[in-house]
Amino acid sequence: MRSKILISLLAVFLCLGLTASFLIVRKEARAEPDIFASPINAGCYIAGPNDCRFHVEPFTINLATSSKIVQFRIVAFPTSGSSQIIYDFRPDSSNPPPPSGSTYTPSLVAQDFAATCGKSYTLSLQGIDSSNPTLFNLGTTAQFTCPSAVP
Repeated sequence: MRSKILISLLAVFLCLGLTASFLIVRKEARAEPDIFASPINAGCYIAGPNDCRFHVEPFTINLATSSKIVQFRIVAFPTSGSSQIIYDFRPDSSNPPPPSGSTYTPSLVAQDFAATCGKSYTLSLQGIDSSNPTLFNLGTTAQFTCPSAVP
């Protein structure tokens, strides 16, 4: 009789433990992003002697109707060395674009950014919306190599 009660108690504790574990794991799951973007297209060109530049084509960022843009940035990933943020945008907190739920087409202060001649890169467009504080990769270019410098 005593062993049946002990087995029953162990079964109850096991069920409670599994339920608690499920709830903890479920609570830690991240929400799906409400931010998406058109493809990012970019390349590299020689601007002058020993002066190479990235050129980034215009792109759009799409948000769900309930979200606002918090940040977007363009990051350069060289094949060797560490990544660098080459553009970082954060809207005016008192007047954030877009007001809500629309397509945002940023007008970059510059579309040409400094690069190292002869080096290979991949560029990534990353963004954050108001519904989720996680930085999402919105698009990535294929790897490309900047031309060698003009003497």
